Amino acid sequence: MTKLNINKLKIAACEQTELNDFGEGIFLEGLQKMIESINQEANLIDVGNDAQAQRIIGLLINRLRFEDDLKKYSEILDHKIISPIVIVGLPRTGSTMTHRMLAADENHTAMLWWEGRYPSMLPNEKRGHPIDRMNLGKAEVEAVVAASPDALKIHPWDYKGADEEILLLEHNFMSTVPESFMRLPTYSAWIEEQNHKVAYQDLKKWIQYLQWQNPGREEKRWVLKSPHHLGFIDKLIEVFPDAQIIQTHRDPIKTVPSFCSMCANLFEPLAIDFDKKFIGAHWGNKLSRALNHCMEVSKIHKDNFLDLKFENMIKDPIDEMKKIYEFIGEPFGERTELAIQAWQEENKHEMGAHKYELADYDLTKEFITENFKDYKARYINVT
Repeated sequence: MTKLNINKLKIAACEQTELNDFGEGIFLEGLQKMIESINQEANLIDVGNDAQAQRIIGLLINRLRFEDDLKKYSEILDHKIISPIVIVGLPRTGSTMTHRMLAADENHTAMLWWEGRYPSMLPNEKRGHPIDRMNLGKAEVEAVVAASPDALKIHPWDYKGADEEILLLEHNFMSTVPESFMRLPTYSAWIEEQNHKVAYQDLKKWIQYLQWQNPGREEKRWVLKSPHHLGFIDKLIEVFPDAQIIQTHRDPIKTVPSFCSMCANLFEPLAIDFDKKFIGAHWGNKLSRALNHCMEVSKIHKDNFLDLKFENMIKDPIDEMKKIYEFIGEPFGERTELAIQAWQEENKHEMGAHKYELADYDLTKEFITENFKDYKARYINVT
């Protein structure tokens, strides 16, 4: 198997774009660390290795075009991102439902899946006319679902649906995306040691770029969402000090093995072999640290946070949405309620059940109880 080489990947991206300025920042160091970890630890099959090469080239192409547009159109960074609404919570806590219901409001906007994968304008593309990139996103989602029909049980794949801006964070090579589908312990450790303020400053630029691309979007309020933010929520607040953060909660005994199941489904087609026990240990500990970190930050920034329980959201989503609207200081009128109800009707069969057991990932109830005890005491074991 040919090992990945950072210089060859950069050259490939430059040749395809006829550009050579990747911008400044730590991201090239992150790319090198990730490549070293892939080469030494991921144990990928040839197809998986080739897929990673193409994924990285795609990210570099986006980066080159992004930096080129920032130079051409200086007004991009003049765009204001005011008081974004940020959804955080582990998968299967109701965070995706909350995110997409808020994004259904005509006064809000969110990154769409195709925008996350293809955020940079193509050569000769006019602002407000991204049809070619939309079609690229559509084809990619169709390929994913065709290759793994069970993927829809784990994540609501929709190329034109609101999705996680961690796809944008991937472009600075400081996101947790790669370790969700590859064994990369060295890269993961490096990520946790970094100051992620630079990553969120970069994310803000990408959001400004998307806003600039779509005239009229500047009148709307951004809705962001990703479990990734839990571990770096203090840096997000530094960059977006007026962010209003909605944290969704559910017993980790339900959410942690579900997340591990998602990772296992992503690992399987790429690796020569993959160890479910590694996935359980890696993510069990990482998610615990992330939740505990967010919990401590929320004690300092109480006014920035609203807590929602999964059970309440499932029982009466409209009532919970009214609480959210009161928190974000917006009226919850009939038009808003109708938009949310329409989204619910369209997506009521969006996700199915997928099976998983704690033991599959060498996790135990005792491990969950011990590692998440402070989180459960504050958010779960209360009435």
